[in-house]
Amino acid sequence: MKNLLILFVLIFMFSCQPSKWDKSNLPGSWQSIQWIQLDSGDTLDNNLVFEFDSTGRYSVDYGTEKERGKYWVAGEYLHTVEDGRAEKKVRILQLSSDSLIMEMNRAGYLEKLVLVKS
Repeated sequence: MKNLLILFVLIFMFSCQPSKWDKSNLPGSWQSIQWIQLDSGDTLDNNLVFEFDSTGRYSVDYGTEKERGKYWVAGEYLHTVEDGRAEKKVRILQLSSDSLIMEMNRAGYLEKLVLVKS
């Protein structure tokens, strides 16, 4: 019984991991300036505009599509849940008051997305 309690406490501690990043930098409008597929070095030409608000809601405009949902930051990851969809997460490589760099797995390919606050 004591071992079970210790295991539960350890799981709880690791699941409540504080964010590595200052999430107060996230709210605002972000414009993509670079999107690279890491294994090939190919640059993707899609322009993205992300909007994060202080209540935990986001939107992203892909140009031809729009996505809306909720977001949160935990550990080194940005988690998003599009309205009516499943959760996604991307690794934050850098987050400051004026730049956001993320690494993501899209369709089995690692990509790096660089955004600046607009």
